[in-house]
Amino acid sequence: MADDLDELRSRIRIVDLVGQVVRLKKSGRNWSGLCPFHDDKNPSFTVSDETGRYRCWSCGEKGDIFTWVMKTQHVEFPEAIQLLAASIGYTLKGRSEDKSIRERYKNANVAALEFFVSQIAKSPEAKAYLDRRGLDPDTLAKWEIGYAPAIDGALATHLRKANLSLSEAKELFLVDQDPSGGYFDKFRGRIMFPIRDERGQLVAFGGRILGDGVPKYINSSDTPLFRKSKTLYGLHLAKAALEKGAPLVLCEGYLDVIACHRACVDSAVASLGTSLTDEHAKLMARWTSEIVILYDADAAGEKAALRAFEILKKEGLKVRVALMPTGQDPDTLLNREGPGALKAAVEGGLPPATFQIALLERRASPTDETFWRDATEILATNATELEAAELTQKLAAMHPNLRDPKEAYAAVKRMVMNHRRANSGQPQRRQQAVALPKLGLKSAEVALFRGFLSEELRQEAWKALFEPELFATGRGEALGIALREAFPTVAPTGLPANWLHHLGTEDHQGLLTEIQMRTTDPLNAQFFAEALASLRKRREERDFQRLKSESTGDERLRLLHERLTEMRGD
Repeated sequence: MADDLDELRSRIRIVDLVGQVVRLKKSGRNWSGLCPFHDDKNPSFTVSDETGRYRCWSCGEKGDIFTWVMKTQHVEFPEAIQLLAASIGYTLKGRSEDKSIRERYKNANVAALEFFVSQIAKSPEAKAYLDRRGLDPDTLAKWEIGYAPAIDGALATHLRKANLSLSEAKELFLVDQDPSGGYFDKFRGRIMFPIRDERGQLVAFGGRILGDGVPKYINSSDTPLFRKSKTLYGLHLAKAALEKGAPLVLCEGYLDVIACHRACVDSAVASLGTSLTDEHAKLMARWTSEIVILYDADAAGEKAALRAFEILKKEGLKVRVALMPTGQDPDTLLNREGPGALKAAVEGGLPPATFQIALLERRASPTDETFWRDATEILATNATELEAAELTQKLAAMHPNLRDPKEAYAAVKRMVMNHRRANSGQPQRRQQAVALPKLGLKSAEVALFRGFLSEELRQEAWKALFEPELFATGRGEALGIALREAFPTVAPTGLPANWLHHLGTEDHQGLLTEIQMRTTDPLNAQFFAEALASLRKRREERDFQRLKSESTGDERLRLLHERLTEMRGD
């Protein structure tokens, strides 16, 4: 059983698990959102990947992946283990080794991917097309790009020879049946792009026709493994950049995402053959708070960008829209002007209101009444206060009737305020900071335990735990004892999520988790050393005070003299 629990802890990210229910946003080293266990008005819920635990600072709910399933699914511990194992296709020890239907689906997808990749070398046309698009062997390997030959039944034959069920392959959108019951390939004569979910699991495929023809792209329909509305192409490769704080770059298609990554814009993703959905926005909000929309620089792309902004805005995401030369997309921009041009487009993205005003200037004249009606609405609904002030200044200079800059500025500002009043709903309440309970520790003790949470400083912190009477508070001493008892001979390794459960009680696990969740900046070695020195100095002070209280007369005077000499450095 212990092996099963360790396996589940190592394979299931608590952020992924909780994120299925709670809209999480990156907040420093952790993730935050509205607590699902009470009527939370402000984000008081924190999830830590490092410790594998969650905590609500308001209602006090806390736990790990097992507690989460027990609380949210209303099951007991044994059933929670089964549910978690089933969610990743893991067979618990002692259970049947028969492959589940989900595992057979995965095997069929893997076999199809291997087949598609093997066909590149057999097709001069496919190789020539990929060369023209600038896709070198390293890029092909990184993105596992393949080719579906224009031979009816080629994949079906391959799957049959591999003893895989064609009826199950049909459910995965790999093959289909004709009226006679025979199977034929869904993808033929197409460059193939495998689609992996955020965990890196192969779930579907997209295919671009080789040459001219319609439809240009075919994507897997929703299957038992895949939901278009909840999957973003490239997210499994973009996660590393997102975790480092890069804004998510939202593209329209496979080749655009690949172009961005080739240009070292490693946080690029795309929705799959469908308009951006609320589910996509929720998924993005779990990984970032900032989005750069990088859609094609044509009328359709501009409209799609504005639609995407409206969806992303509902999730509270900060959005910018990248501008590219008219008529270009990320892939063509990279191949024509190089990675610097693509990076510049992303870094020069405009706030949506500024972008909208720029589009408005292209299609309407300041002498038209519609120009001012639309401009007023943009400033009133989509602009921040700072952006609105800058755009108001710009629009004032374009006013057709008022020459005086101050009068024109006041007039535009008045139009915006009137629009806001006319369309105002319920007044927004200011977010109130969540008051955190006291830890009951000295700051130097917190630093010591932070050192234990850090892989770089853990060994030194572990040794310090065995120093007698080092801690200044009872709670610190209790946690120190718990850590010594859990790891008496050697310090643990890896993320705290891998070993935190070895602590004796939930209180100790929770306290160490709270210490991790409250700190966003990394702990440097110098600060840790100073904190450790402070604890040792406090211990010396306590020892001296104890000796002084136990001494009388000449002995007390001698101790005081020694102490003063030590302080002076004589």
